[in-house]
Amino acid sequence: MQTVGKVYAEALFSLAREERKEQQVYEELNQAADLMLQNPGFSTLLDVPTLRTEERIEVLRKVIGDNPGITENFLCLLVEKHRFGRLSEIREAFNKQYHEAFGIAEVFVTSAVPLDEAQRSALKTKLQKKLGKTIQLRERVDSTLIGGMVVQYGDTRMDHSIKTRMKQFKQES
Repeated sequence: MQTVGKVYAEALFSLAREERKEQQVYEELNQAADLMLQNPGFSTLLDVPTLRTEERIEVLRKVIGDNPGITENFLCLLVEKHRFGRLSEIREAFNKQYHEAFGIAEVFVTSAVPLDEAQRSALKTKLQKKLGKTIQLRERVDSTLIGGMVVQYGDTRMDHSIKTRMKQFKQES
């Protein structure tokens, strides 16, 4: 059984592919979803049943800008169908399709300090060789790691942090 998010994502990806605007829709959808994550009350406002659909769409357009196109029309459809609260789920499913279609591996890297450009480049090169895909890094900083990094993609997790090594050392002692 498919989730609501996956069904909507497949429809959006299919339309974007038909119009040859996959990258544009990918970027716009992610910008909109990021905006909603930064302002969680906004998503709730767009699903308020006491507001008319036209009013909710007007609010949406004021926030994201009136930029007629696939993405804006899709977001308006979500408002009309009371599915705007599923935007994160839709984005995740859309991004997965986009990455598969264009040979992109999304890699999450958590390090004790921000990576510098040389480290970032070396990591991307190594992962590109290993995975045979274009690498899209998502970086986070977690000072509790003390040093090193944790790299995760798909179901694979490589933990090379000092924090983990110290735990392993304690367990061995």
